[in-house]
Amino acid sequence: MTIWFRLRDIVRWLLRRSDPPPPPGTGQRHQAAEQAAARRRLLDQAQRLRDTRWYCEPTQIVPNVPMTLGQITAYGTRAER
Repeated sequence: MTIWFRLRDIVRWLLRRSDPPPPPGTGQRHQAAEQAAARRRLLDQAQRLRDTRWYCEPTQIVPNVPMTLGQITAYGTRAER
C-alpha cells in the first residue's frame, strides 16, 4: 500500500505545479495583433468591393402589370373582386 500512497503524493505534487505565468503585456500584444489583422481583412474586403464596381451594374426593370380578377396574388390568395 505504501507504493500507492507514494504514487498519489507524486501525482498530487505534479498537479500542483503550474506553468509560469506569461510575461506582462503578452495578452495586449496578442489582442493588438489580432485587431490589426482584422482591420487589414476589412480594408482588403472594402477594396475588393470598390474594384468590382458592383454599384455600376444595371438593375433589371420589371414591368408593372395590373392584376386582373382571379389571378393569384403574391401572398397566395386570390385577388378580391
